[in-house]
Amino acid sequence: MPYRRMFFEKNQPVHIISRAVEGIKIFEREEDCYRFIFHFQAANLGKRGLNVKGIDATKAGKSLLQGEEISQRLITTQHIPLVHLLDFSLVMNHYHFYLLPNIENSLSLFMQKLNNGFAKYYNLKHNRKDALFGSRYKSILVETEFQSDAVSRYINIINPLDVFQPGWRVKGLTDWEEASTFLNNYQFSSFPDKVGQRNSKILAPAEILERYSFKLDNKEDYQKFTEEFLRQKLISFQPLFLE
Repeated sequence: MPYRRMFFEKNQPVHIISRAVEGIKIFEREEDCYRFIFHFQAANLGKRGLNVKGIDATKAGKSLLQGEEISQRLITTQHIPLVHLLDFSLVMNHYHFYLLPNIENSLSLFMQKLNNGFAKYYNLKHNRKDALFGSRYKSILVETEFQSDAVSRYINIINPLDVFQPGWRVKGLTDWEEASTFLNNYQFSSFPDKVGQRNSKILAPAEILERYSFKLDNKEDYQKFTEEFLRQKLISFQPLFLE
């Protein structure tokens, strides 16, 4: 696929992982997950709007995941998106992104805005004062199609299963059908978008996803691929970032 490799030379996708300090389960509650999604969009486009109530920010995060438009007053747009989000998953005490910087030197600015904004919200809600995320996030450049496919599978399938069945990587899955149902229903990853159940507003435009993110011929094939993957119970799969 030389056309796709050409884009890898021009633009550099990256796999990001950012972890909460002391193993704090920042994504244990749905409300916190929805607020994180809202903060993602605000950091990517500009900043949070003035006088935005907490309940409105939470509803906005949920709407963004469901592919719905949100009120323009909630986010003050200051620039084009800093990054294009290709895949994501929120997993208890950390998150994974597979993304493509959209502006030169935009990645560090985006990560700073996102983590600082969410930390401010989380600390206020949970009566904390200390840092929420580690001082450095992990990142690795994705330079080949093979690497891109591995990252996308790792984010959409491998990591959410840690929420479904902690320790499965060592013991294996107890029920692949239940695991498949969980992946389809887990709203805080891009898996539901992969199988056509929704069209999240925070994800990159379709033409960007086509170029960079793992995709079979159609969404039904992706579902079949996932089920075969789960049946194999691939506990020997080696992630790019060792947990």
